[in-house]
Amino acid sequence: MAAIEKVFKAYDVRGVYGSEIDEDLAWKIGHASASFLRSLLSGYERGQASSNRLIVGHDMRPSSESLTQALIEGITSSGASVIDIGMCDTPMVYFAINYIGACGGIQVTASHNPIEYNGFKVSGLKAKPIGADTGLKEIQRICSTIRRMPIGASLAPVQKQDIWPEYRKHVQKFLKTQRRLKVVADASNGMGG
Repeated sequence: MAAIEKVFKAYDVRGVYGSEIDEDLAWKIGHASASFLRSLLSGYERGQASSNRLIVGHDMRPSSESLTQALIEGITSSGASVIDIGMCDTPMVYFAINYIGACGGIQVTASHNPIEYNGFKVSGLKAKPIGADTGLKEIQRICSTIRRMPIGASLAPVQKQDIWPEYRKHVQKFLKTQRRLKVVADASNGMGG
């Protein structure tokens, strides 16, 4: 596996699956991100139900499901619970953080990069992006100092939740048309919202 410094970018974590990104790193990112995001909360926020909950989603890449499973194991090993919204686009994770109420979320994706890549986009409270200057360096530091715990070291629950109906209603609020439209979309092997 490549040096951890190589995959931590300015706004996300990204690299070639297998040689730069793997399930071990996914676990560490989950554990480190959950620990970091919960440390940002004020005393009042820590008392809210959402303070101990993260949203997780993933794109359609072949490696995304196994990375997501390892990521979730890392998050729950830190004591944070997970709402797994399944396959989705990144804006849906942002929506879910606010709609469901969570201290943050992580999307497993490498965005526009070729299919052999994968990665992680971390967001904080109210879906605020976490970049190098707002916490990604601290998450990297934590990742470089921890070791993956054995499977079964989960301390918190995981809940699968389908929020497509709510997300669709949210998106439709922005579409005001005078007449019915027929729409054809070709996502070119990308995620659609």
